[in-house]
Formats: sequence, structure tokens, C-alpha cells
Amino acid sequence: MVRRSEVRSTRLWLALRLPDLPANALADELASALIDEQALAIVEKRRVVWASPAASAQGVMQGMDASTAQLMTGCIHRERKPAAEQRLLAALAAELYTFTPYIETYASTLVPQAGLLLEISSCLMLFGGVQRLTAQVQAFFAAKQLAVNPGLAHSAKAAWLLSFHDENIQGRETKAVFIARLKQLPIQLLHDYPTQVAALEKTGFITFADIARQIEAQTISSIKKRFGHEFAQLLSDIFGIDQDFQQASLFEKPVVMYKPREFFSAEIQFEYPIHQIDQLQKPIENLLQELTVFLRKRQWETHQIEWVLADIYHNKAVMPIYADTAQNHWQLFFDLTLIQLENRDLLFEVDRLALSCRHVQPMQAQSQLLAFDSHPKHQGHSFTTTAAKLKARLGDACIYKLSYRDTYIPEESNQRIALNQVCNQHLPDRHLASLRPTWLFEVPIEIQERQQGLYWRGYLTLLCGPERLQGNWWNSPSARDYFLAQRNDDVRLWVFRDLHKKQWYVQGIYG
Repeated sequence: MVRRSEVRSTRLWLALRLPDLPANALADELASALIDEQALAIVEKRRVVWASPAASAQGVMQGMDASTAQLMTGCIHRERKPAAEQRLLAALAAELYTFTPYIETYASTLVPQAGLLLEISSCLMLFGGVQRLTAQVQAFFAAKQLAVNPGLAHSAKAAWLLSFHDENIQGRETKAVFIARLKQLPIQLLHDYPTQVAALEKTGFITFADIARQIEAQTISSIKKRFGHEFAQLLSDIFGIDQDFQQASLFEKPVVMYKPREFFSAEIQFEYPIHQIDQLQKPIENLLQELTVFLRKRQWETHQIEWVLADIYHNKAVMPIYADTAQNHWQLFFDLTLIQLENRDLLFEVDRLALSCRHVQPMQAQSQLLAFDSHPKHQGHSFTTTAAKLKARLGDACIYKLSYRDTYIPEESNQRIALNQVCNQHLPDRHLASLRPTWLFEVPIEIQERQQGLYWRGYLTLLCGPERLQGNWWNSPSARDYFLAQRNDDVRLWVFRDLHKKQWYVQGIYG
């Protein structure tokens, strides 16, 4: 009779940890020779998160202060780009979809450790077993010149931990073998739970074998009571036990199927070269109408599309089109495209026109006014269309909204934001209790000090004040005394005296 611990788990997870992901994400900016031969450090918040072999050989370590590393070795610094790392992981997941439909992305929130988790139990017959499948996956990463550390286990979290274990994958491992390998690992590999790990270390726990003995002696309940349900669930997943029934798991959670990212791409190959922009209007409209059908069937909308104009000689012109508000209809993108074409000449005869849309989002529910005439119903859409056309003609910087920003410096309290962003109109109590004008100058204007008094386009009389504003010590210390002043033509001004510069300024004008 075969014992339960010797039976192969019905699930089999392959973890693919990318130890050089921070550098891989910057591959477009860094030459491969720079990574391999020169001392390079990638930093985040002034701390080293990755070091090249040359930098590590000179003593640069993860967690080291960036200034210290540069003083020690003179290594080159590059700033980490987490967004680029996530894009690379997403692209790799899309390509690994050819191996298995069950793919998850893992990225630690506290340390630069990230990779992919593949459930491969349903794909073993297709690829000829675990060893051959693993070899093909490793060959896939080798072709892309990406270092990868694999780990195989009965659960996703256990496989991730075993990616730190230097053991060749044989393909005949059972759950008991996985557990035995896990017990050899240090508990410091639980990177996302530093508080719990520190508490375990104080108690004398060193490896996962110590945790396993604790569970066998007092069940998982003792750990759950001291460290919480989440940490107990993590250990249950690692060791493959059910913390409710205190035994080997009887039921397995369903695996989420990976859904490849969908995007729209279509093109028209012309029978004869196009040399006039007017001849492109109908093909542009047809492609945009295809995009509209694609988006509406999926209940999506998009802010951005991209046109590509090409000829048979491999000349190519790329023309991105942006809209402030997401669209699922072709008309606005058609108008914006024509505006862009008006501002450029065709540098070559166009043989191929392509349209792509790779950035989509779920369609947002919109409420409309109940009206029986057509004008109010389309008022919001008309404004959106007009604003988008103005931006296309004048530039993004010419159309904006003003929003409040909480700061001690009044001239910095107004900020320009995009039309599709929400304005901050909530003023703190100190503003509501003081006399402040609506019209503030972007840069305060100096006031002349004459024998007869303060002068700015006329002599000023101080009516009330002062109100002292003092702060911004972390950047550039500021100390000002503000007054309400009246000019000899009865215009009221908001003025202040800079206590550091000993100079008077006009800050704003009252209506």
C-alpha cells in the first residue's frame, strides 16, 4: 500500500525566478557588455537592489547605500523601473502561454524578487514529461538571454521557495521529496513577512524543518494564534496541509486560467500607391469602424490608437492619436487623425495603412440627462470633441484645468491638470478663515519702497494684517507676513513681506 505522502500531488507547479529582472527591464537602455563587464548597480530609494557580477566582485551588495557603493567602486548607477519589470513579466507570460494555460505572476513587495508561476500537471503528456518540459522552458529563456532559476513543487508558494534550492529537476519527485527539500531552506526566504520571520528567529527557528516540527507537535493552530491567519495560510500552502482539518489537504483550490492580453490590429494593403492625404480618409474610416465593433463587442474603450503608414521600400511613419476621455466610437479618433494628417506631408507613397490599439479598459457606465431634444444629450460629447480637437491643433499644454494643491507657498497652490482629471476643490480651514484673493500671480511681483510708502502701479495702504505663513523647511525655508492692502485707485491687493529677503511683493488681486 502506498502512503499518501509518497503519491505525486495532482498539481505540479514550476516557478521561474528571474534574478536579473531589474537589469533585464533596462535592456533597451543598457548594452549587454555594460552589464557583463562593467560595475553596474541598479538602485531604488538610494539603495542597491541589483549589482552586476563586476560590481559584486568589488563588494557591492544588495541593500547597500548607493553613495557608499559609488565611493567604494565607482560603479555606474541606474534607477530601477518597476513598471518596466511588470511589462517584461507580462510579455513573458503571454509567450509562455504556449506551454500551459495556467500562469501567475509573482513579485515581492519588499525585495527585488519576481518571476512567473506555471501549473504544468495538465501539460506533461503533451511535452513528454516534467524534465523535457522544463528543458524547453529553460531553452526559451536562454534564447532571450535571460537568466532563470526554476523550482518544482506541489504548490505555487513551495515551488517559488524551491527556486532558491540548488537541485536539478528529475521529474520523478513526489510531495515527500518536495517537503524534504523545503525543510533545508532558511526561513529568511519568506521575504514578504519580515515581522513574523524576526519573531521566529528570536524563538530559535532557523529552517523550515523547525516550523514543520512545530506544526507536527502542536498543529498549525499555534502558529495561527500567534502570527495570524494569513501567515498560517502561507505555511499551509507551502507544506500542503489544511489548517481547518489539520491534515493533508483533501480539496485543492481551482487554478485561475491565464487570459492572454487581447489587442486590435488591422491593416489595408492598397492595390496602387496613395500619394494624397484625401485618398486615405475612407480607408481610415473603415479601419476605425472595425475598431468600434471590436471594442463594443468586448465592452471596452480606449484612450489611444496608433497608425502606421508604410511603403514597399520599408519606409514607415508612425502616428499615435490620443484622446483625453476613453472612446468606443470611431468618430472622435477619425477627426483627430485628420487633424494630425493636416499638419504633415506624405514623405512617400503609401502602400499599406495599419491601425493598432493595445491599451484598452472596461467601459465605464455613463449617466445622461433625460431630454427630448438632441442638444442637451450631446452637450458633454460636444465639449469633449472640441477640447480634443483644440489639443490636437494647439498642443497638450494649451488646454488644462486648475486644481488646488496643499502647500504653504500660495503661488504653488494652483496646479495645471489634464481635462480628464478631477479637480481638488477642498480648501483647508486656514484658507477659509483668512482673506485670500481668487486671482494669484504665478510669480509674486516686487513692490518698490519709496519715501512716501509702498508703490506698485500706485501707492499702497495696509488695511489689516499680518498673517504669517512659515514652513517649507525641507526644501527652501519660507517666512512671510501677509497684509490686505488698498491702492490709491481703490484696487485691493494681497501683499506680503519676505522676512528672509526683507522685500515686499504683490501676491494677488481681489475681485
